Order: sequence, then C-alpha cells, then structure tokens
Amino acid sequence: MSAEDLARTAGLLHDCFRDVIRTHEPEIERVLAGEALDPQAPPELVARAIQAQGMWFQLLSIAEQNAAMRQRRQSEIERGHDQLRGTFAQVVSAAARSGIAAEEMRAVIANLRVRPVITAHPTEAKRVTVLEKHRRIYRRLVDLEAPRWTPRERSALVESLRTEIELLWLTGELRLAKPTVEQELAWGLYFVSENLFEVVPELVDKLERALRQAYPADGFEVPPFFQLGSWIGGDRDGNPFVTTDVTRRTLFDNRIASLRRYRQRVADLLRTLSVTERATPIAPEFRDALARELAASGETRRRAHRPPGAPGSGGVPVLDLPARRPRQLAARERRRRRAVAGPEPG
Repeated sequence: MSAEDLARTAGLLHDCFRDVIRTHEPEIERVLAGEALDPQAPPELVARAIQAQGMWFQLLSIAEQNAAMRQRRQSEIERGHDQLRGTFAQVVSAAARSGIAAEEMRAVIANLRVRPVITAHPTEAKRVTVLEKHRRIYRRLVDLEAPRWTPRERSALVESLRTEIELLWLTGELRLAKPTVEQELAWGLYFVSENLFEVVPELVDKLERALRQAYPADGFEVPPFFQLGSWIGGDRDGNPFVTTDVTRRTLFDNRIASLRRYRQRVADLLRTLSVTERATPIAPEFRDALARELAASGETRRRAHRPPGAPGSGGVPVLDLPARRPRQLAARERRRRRAVAGPEPG
C-alpha cells in the first residue's frame, strides 16, 4: 500500500469526522482544519476541542493499522508467505534449509510455551464500548477495500463508517470512576472473546502448516503452547477489593465465558454438518460410542423419534450434550451465591 493510499484512507476518516463535528459541535470544526480556537473560548469548549483532537489521533491510528495490514497482505502476494520475516512459515522453512533435523525441531515444539497475561492496568482507561467501536470502524475500512462495490453500495458503506464515528463521538470515552473487579473482568474477557478466541486456533494452524511444508516426510504433534494468564480477580497484593470470593467468581466467569464460546462453535458445527447416512455410512465403532453417550445422557428416547437417516438422528447432535454445561453451571453458581449471601431481610 502506497503513501497515497494511506492519505486517501486518512482523508476519508477526516472528512467523516469533520462532518460529525459540524453537526454536533460546529464551534470546534476549525480546530480540525488546523486553525486556532478563540482565546476567549469557555473551558467547556476548549475541553471538547481537545477531545476532538484526541479522537482524530485515534482514527489516524486505525488508518495506519489498516495500511500496515494491507501492506503485509500485498507483500505476501508478491513474495510468498514463507518470505515474510518473523512468520512461522519463514522461521521453520529457514530452519529446515539450514539443516535442522525434524527430531530437533520436534523437541523445540514440545517445549514451546507462550503465555500472555491480561491485566487491568490503571493506565488503560478506555471502556470496552469504545474499543468495540474502534474495531467496527476498522472493519468498515476493510469492507471499503474491496473493489467490487457499485457507487451506490460504496456510498452506503461510507455512510455506515460515518455513523460509527458519530457513535464514537457521542460515547463517553473514559471511565469517570474506578472500575470494579467485575468491570475489569468484562474488559479482559472482551479481548479473549472478540480476538484471542478466534486468533489462537489460527496461530496453531499456521505453525502446523509451516511444519508440514518444511518437513513433508515427518509428522509433528503441536501441543497447546499458547495459554492465557490473568491478574484480574487474583491480584491479592495489588487490589484490596480482591477477596477469596471475588477470585472464585472470577474463575467461574472465565470458565463460563470459555464454555459459551465453545458452545457457539458446536452450534455452528451442528448447522454446518448436515450429512445423512444415506450419503456416507457411519463406522460401527462410532455408532457404538454414540449409543453409549446417548444412553448416559437420557437422550435415547427423544432422538429415536427423528426420521431415519436425517441429520438429527446421526452422531453430530450428541456434541450438543456437553455444550449445555454453561447453563447448568451458571444455575448452580447462582444457587451457591444465594446460599452464601443468606436469606434476604424481611
């Protein structure tokens, strides 16, 4: 991506933002044009002008991130993924070319550990709502990259981008009070649920693909090397509000958040795998294992009424059984918390 492309993206964001300011705070639009504010302006207007400049720098940062990713994709197209410095493909292929044996590489992979730790640092004052709006603005820029849009469709996307920027301007940007542990947890889980949960499997897949390409005659088993840690809800020496019960609730909420994401994955799988036995036979071993799972769950009688060979009568729906655990665990935790709190005063 050229400097002209970056300037074009930044110019689009600037035009949208100036239009928002013109609608809601016309007195400070001149600041975005590089002009000075009236020295006699009231403090409230000065504060809004400073906020507008700060928000413009945020939008400019989003434009730069978008430009960097477009440049990276273009480099991969032109040079190939294994030539991008720092990627698994480049590192593993370089190791293979330098004579590192598969057994040695296998030992390295077995000991690989990556554990980022999430912390609700006091300097991170942005609300989850604001972070989500930044993400949506970035996604609108990605949508606008495609050349397939008609002028009408592109105009609608630009209007959608302008709406996201307007919502960002109208949203309280900073926390005005010290967040509770529950709010800190919601902030941390945002990154896990909206980013890491999707990215980590892709990271593992990239490593496995790089190993297959660099060592085609050898097999590798990649362990779950990427694991997350968190200070939130467990920082006993740094946060006086973190008690034993707070830590217990935090662990439970993290567990439920993970199970809910897995449950969503299972639901997506159930909608996708619509294979019938008439098209492909089921192995006897799988059928026996399925029968045992259904019998243990009490689902055998209900599923017996489904049409033979239909997707619902096969083995995939049994995946939904452990996926119900989040609801069961949440109900159990609510009962436990009510028991700990005791009866309400009459």
